[in-house]
Amino acid sequence: MRDHKIRKDITIFGHRGARGIYTENTMAGFRYLNEIGINAVELDVQNAANRVTVIAHDPYVLMPHTVNEKSCKKLIRITEAKELTKVTAGVPCTGTEYTKQFPDQARPSNRHIPTFATFCKWAAKHPLLTLNVEIKSHAEQTDLYDPPDIIVSDVVDLLERHDLHHRCIISSFDWRVLVACAERAPTVTRGHLTLEQNHGTAMVPNIFDGSPWMSGVTREDHKDSLAQTISALGGKVWCPYFKDLTESELAKAKELGLLVNVWTVNSVSDIIRMAEIGVDGIISDYPARVQNILSQ
Repeated sequence: MRDHKIRKDITIFGHRGARGIYTENTMAGFRYLNEIGINAVELDVQNAANRVTVIAHDPYVLMPHTVNEKSCKKLIRITEAKELTKVTAGVPCTGTEYTKQFPDQARPSNRHIPTFATFCKWAAKHPLLTLNVEIKSHAEQTDLYDPPDIIVSDVVDLLERHDLHHRCIISSFDWRVLVACAERAPTVTRGHLTLEQNHGTAMVPNIFDGSPWMSGVTREDHKDSLAQTISALGGKVWCPYFKDLTESELAKAKELGLLVNVWTVNSVSDIIRMAEIGVDGIISDYPARVQNILSQ
């Protein structure tokens, strides 16, 4: 028997489009969300060379090599966007951990890395769509991406140009990005991404004592509460890893007026649990799965 009633009005975000169904961060995945009636999307952005913003998660991309038809990795930050948009997105090799994780992912031949401008032009035609734009930045390896103030300025410029800024959350694990966003566009909603433990994965936590990711703030100054820390920073959305979230901290976030959008929730049991404790948003690789559970 369930302890709580499932909340039905949860916002469903397709993670990197719909990573379980289509190659991540591609227009095919974004269009799929629209086709099935999902009105919220999470995607990753960073700058290529000459400050052209592209949609990609990892700092490196596999480029076709002219020697022995092998592939080589190039840093996106120093690669021309015109080169990147010709690259087939996704992992090209079978048998990798990624392909094992998403065995049903469709990989159409025309899956290319899109520019953020291309996406914004498309999103402007879908006025019901909510955006969660995660800006990629690294607080410790600062050579991987453009500085926070630069990428924030370029992203916000595009959002404003296409009148998308009022329905967008800008999120990041690197809270320096959110400080820059508060300065450049204080009315744009900011989402603080948090990971407290790696939970047996390869992910690196950004929340710990003395963390450079937290832009100089600490939980100790806010009663050891992430919700209170984020609220004090002027954040409106807290994006915790779902395995870190406790019901008591969720309740505290709600008292403070924060929206709580959890990532990345894929299994049926985890989706049900998050819906039962009453989160505001679920970010999932399988948005239709969440959609079906919430409609029951």
